[in-house]
Amino acid sequence: MSAQKEITFATDDELTFGKWLNNIWVGLSTVLKGMGITFKYIYNVKPVTIEYPEVREELPANSRSRLFNDAENCISCYQCATACPVDCIYITAKRREMDAPALKTSDGTAIKLDLLQYTIDTALCCYCGLCTTVCPTECLTHTTDYEFAQYTLDEMKYDYLATDIRAWRERIVK
Repeated sequence: MSAQKEITFATDDELTFGKWLNNIWVGLSTVLKGMGITFKYIYNVKPVTIEYPEVREELPANSRSRLFNDAENCISCYQCATACPVDCIYITAKRREMDAPALKTSDGTAIKLDLLQYTIDTALCCYCGLCTTVCPTECLTHTTDYEFAQYTLDEMKYDYLATDIRAWRERIVK
């Protein structure tokens, strides 16, 4: 007699269990591959975040942040207000008396007008730098101070003749 080969077929239960095991293997292997990439970036890359406000970012010297006018060296020439494209600089000055003592700026320029008002509305300012480039005595400058948020728009107007703002001079002018 000849021997017959017995042919067996997989049942549906065995196919389902095999697919289930394959799905688990594929899921685990892709998760491990993704976690490997993540850990590579976590442990091999230097962090770029800073611990603000404890650590403050150092801005470049030519950055355009808060404007500061050194009112002691301002000759009230109105060039900054004229160059401003959004008209956010308010200047009022009057001619000095003839018998008043002569005043000069730190670079030797004669001061012929008494500065009565110098206010900049930083809520309107577009920080373009046009006002700083036309200043003949270079008393109007951009600083690297970037923390000057306020709660209302009226608080964004800075009167550079006020004593609290003149106190910025020691911190800003070097």
